[in-house]
Amino acid sequence: MTDADQPLAPPLPTTLPTDRILVQGLEFETIIGILPIERETPQPLRVDLVLEVESFRQAVISEHIDQTVDYAAVSRRVIEIVREGRFQLVETLAERCCQALLAEFPVHRVTMRAIKPHALAEAAGVGVEITREIASEAVAGEGA
Repeated sequence: MTDADQPLAPPLPTTLPTDRILVQGLEFETIIGILPIERETPQPLRVDLVLEVESFRQAVISEHIDQTVDYAAVSRRVIEIVREGRFQLVETLAERCCQALLAEFPVHRVTMRAIKPHALAEAAGVGVEITREIASEAVAGEGA
């Protein structure tokens, strides 16, 4: 068996973050796709997010939303990006959303799954899943 035949290994875990916020089954309609009908007619899109943060410790102590990530605000932002973008590729949609969430919210790593439930009659859905994180140098430099 050659190296090319080996399955991909999962990414090595980072020391940060340790806690996760989940948004599952965020559903809305948008223009997404490359086919002419997809460019004219909105279709359903389902998004799942995993937002990794350093710790919930301060939020637990204070019970204040400003000490954690507001998942409603994150959800609104994702819907806004997707609807305004009118993306052709789900891959581009996922990349832009992850980059915006990393830049605009106090998260260190984002995993996003974007599924088009009606893309193939023979499948429950098709889509992509990506994970993006802030470069370790940026995280290390925050405390400096």
